[in-house]
Amino acid sequence: MDFFEVATSTPTMRRFIDRPIPEAELVKILETANMAPSGSNAQPWEFVVVRDAAARREIQKLHESVWGPYKGSAIIRGRTSLSPRAIKAIKTGDEFAAQLAIVPVHVVVFLDRPKMRVERGSAADLFNFGATYGSIFPAIELMMLAARAVGVGTAMTTMLTSKESETKAILGVPDQYQLIALVPMGYPADSFKRPMRKPAFPRIHDGRWDRGWPRQS
Repeated sequence: MDFFEVATSTPTMRRFIDRPIPEAELVKILETANMAPSGSNAQPWEFVVVRDAAARREIQKLHESVWGPYKGSAIIRGRTSLSPRAIKAIKTGDEFAAQLAIVPVHVVVFLDRPKMRVERGSAADLFNFGATYGSIFPAIELMMLAARAVGVGTAMTTMLTSKESETKAILGVPDQYQLIALVPMGYPADSFKRPMRKPAFPRIHDGRWDRGWPRQS
């Protein structure tokens, strides 16, 4: 597929069909993710690919245990009436949580903290967090783009980070690795389409903040 078609038609997928991903396609996706750039070429990512149904159900339960309180505090917040946008957010979030039992592959992404040579939570880590997390999120994005190129849908959620120890226990992950994200992937129930985004130009500046990028007539 053309790169620009892939890059502009990779929405967050929240509904999937119960169809396994061929291993050759899965390996292609993960090998592509492995080509991502990272600080000092540290390549600090570790991907735990979860296909076992029982383990996926455990991950789903953890996600739901976080999603429920989150939507109550961040979306509902005690309000007796909700805006259409809030109602949609709750509906899609509930659907996504339920779909985690159906989607055939969960890729749980971990950061190899020792490779970054900065102690987690230290002053140096907080000062230069961009270098740390900037060395792993490109691999996640490349994974999602590679999946789209072969017709596989993805989402990314950081909801499990508050359940890091529980997730590690399910997957047998050693302490030195930091949970970054869950990327469910599978064949989507809906078609790929261009995600809704605001226009780019109001956020593009020409040399200075107060000078917008000139529009072409």
